[in-house]
Amino acid sequence: MSLSTDIHINNNKNNLRKWSLFILSFISVCLSSGLVYGWPTLRRNLIDEYNTTLSEDSLGLIYTIGAWSTQGGRLLFGLARDKFGTRNVCLLSLFGVICGLVGVAVCDANNATSLSISVFCIGLGSGGQLCLQPVASLFDRSGTIIASLR
Repeated sequence: MSLSTDIHINNNKNNLRKWSLFILSFISVCLSSGLVYGWPTLRRNLIDEYNTTLSEDSLGLIYTIGAWSTQGGRLLFGLARDKFGTRNVCLLSLFGVICGLVGVAVCDANNATSLSISVFCIGLGSGGQLCLQPVASLFDRSGTIIASLR
């Protein structure tokens, strides 16, 4: 093989890696965005269709836990990305979203603890957004920390 063939193969591998990370991150962010924008519908379904006995305060706390993990998770995932790399953090983020979505789907509508944990996991999935933010590459070693404060 010639040097130009080796460079071409390496470029293809890099492009495949970039696109696969982008796709994983995009899926994770799309799924976790439902936490914020889909909460009113989920809340209404819990009350109307599942006849939940949870109070408005409990439902508000569940949403607050999810909203906190959506915002606070970015800082934690930024630190993790600096230490463990983009691919590992992106996969962890996607795993959190999937676990949370399955948790919401199978948990009892009257179990505030299960709903809170599930919504928390969905919120942590928003940490995958850091994998999509090119702003981090403008900074030196701690770029993802700065990008997570955005």
